[in-house]
Amino acid sequence: MIFAKTDQELKSLRASVQFVGRLSDSLVRLGPLSLGIDGVLSWIPGLGEIYSVAAALFILFQGVRARVAWPVLAFCAALMFGRALLDAVPFAGPLAADIFTAHKWSARLITDAIDRKLTQTSPNPVGAFGWSGRRPAPITGV
Repeated sequence: MIFAKTDQELKSLRASVQFVGRLSDSLVRLGPLSLGIDGVLSWIPGLGEIYSVAAALFILFQGVRARVAWPVLAFCAALMFGRALLDAVPFAGPLAADIFTAHKWSARLITDAIDRKLTQTSPNPVGAFGWSGRRPAPITGV
């Protein structure tokens, strides 16, 4: 297994997790709801479950490579595999799966964990979005 060794590799893992989360659950926004490939494929028996499990495994594997904490990975696994089980219920399952965006939620949890790692490893802690969250020091002696 190849673990990320540099900040650049962590950023690459983060981008891939974010991409799969968005692809799975957020391609089209309909008001407060969003729909992705996972929601569309959930209406096709068998194919929806295959995609859902494959996307979940990818997101989790990238989280392992980024050395995300096990409790976060376990929670994400429970979310996504529970979501995949919803597809097994005829009609109501795919409808519920369209609303339950577990891949997007899990991707967010894992990218947040990676962002914390990036902040910890940087000599000047700046998060993935370029801002450290610290206020500038006040100017004194004027």
